[in-house]
Amino acid sequence: MKVVRAAVVGAGAMGSGIACVLSQCGIEVLLKDVEQAAVDRGLGNIKRMYDSRVKKGLNSQEEADKLFGLVKGSTSYDDFKNVDLVIEAAFEEISVKLDIFKTLDAICPKKAILATNTSALSVSEIAAATSRPDKVLGMHFFNPAQFMKLVEVIPGVHTSEETVKTAMDLCREMQKTPVKVEECPGFLVNRVLFTYMNEALYVLQEGSATIEEIDAKAVEHGLPMGPFALFDMTGIDVCAHVTQFLYEQYGERFAPSPLLAKMVKAKQLGQKTGAGFFMHDKGVPAKGEAKVVNAKVAELVAEANKEKTLPKAEKFDGLRIILPMLNEAIYCLQEGVVDVKDIDLAMANGCGFKKGLVELADSKGLPFCLDELKAYTKVDAERFRPSWLLSKLVAAKMTKLSDFGKKPAVVC
Repeated sequence: MKVVRAAVVGAGAMGSGIACVLSQCGIEVLLKDVEQAAVDRGLGNIKRMYDSRVKKGLNSQEEADKLFGLVKGSTSYDDFKNVDLVIEAAFEEISVKLDIFKTLDAICPKKAILATNTSALSVSEIAAATSRPDKVLGMHFFNPAQFMKLVEVIPGVHTSEETVKTAMDLCREMQKTPVKVEECPGFLVNRVLFTYMNEALYVLQEGSATIEEIDAKAVEHGLPMGPFALFDMTGIDVCAHVTQFLYEQYGERFAPSPLLAKMVKAKQLGQKTGAGFFMHDKGVPAKGEAKVVNAKVAELVAEANKEKTLPKAEKFDGLRIILPMLNEAIYCLQEGVVDVKDIDLAMANGCGFKKGLVELADSKGLPFCLDELKAYTKVDAERFRPSWLLSKLVAAKMTKLSDFGKKPAVVC
């Protein structure tokens, strides 16, 4: 099916970014939110996106005006009766999404595909709120949606192949990189990335390295920014919510560092409050300008250690925060969540990890990765417990993860 008319529910930063990239394809877009003020802010965001494209020479002023004119704002679902596709980008709360999808199902034409931009919630549960589960799927964009290339395409239990194909084709039309990911809590990129972010907190809490040292090592290993810069950009409260969700789903290997809750309670939430792990009260530092560490973090680390004192590790070489990502990616392979060829593609386009986890495993060798994970179980037995599949591949004398060519049956 060719998408000609689309709607986006939620006019925040993500929703307006999605609406912008849809309009760049010549698709008519309806941007919907509950309040007119929110709609106006969303339209204003899109206008600024097009102004930026003109300044960069990506569009002429005439082109930008024409494409921006394809986006209309609304506080009503009345105009949804002739859309081909809806992408929901509302608050990440299952009850909110279920209500929205019930409404969409009642109003949108039967041919319309209903997509959720959820970053972690169950696509199948959302689909069950409709009478068309075959036409419901996840399309998880990454923020900022107008720049980030990755879209995780997540079919639910009943999603048809035709629906998946339409979504994948649309992503390519938007010049995005779609990666099909089987449904699981956190999908692929967030599930993998949050092991790295959580482990960085433990390294800091136990005093094995400073914020600056940890961030620097992450960049050395090929990430575009360190975990603490990413915490501050994303919002520490948002990260705490996601980490807790993953912990509830996967258990002890996602056990949150107590420091995260301390930061949230102290309202040190990152860029949006002016202070997180770094100070942002004077805005985000210019490129090349040193970040200023928030002195209050040391107090909160001390508070967290009163609850549970962590032994200081012998060394910090950066691999400690990278290996949990690789291990979790192999868990995803073990469960049949993703193809091995798509892991590095997703990590590069979803979070800027250009070197890639499969490339890392190939360069170091799977036996080395397994031995290092086993060594780190002295730090924590659960967070570093090697996946069953990694142990199996090493036992089978396999040295390169890229040689793992097919998805096995689900193994729990």
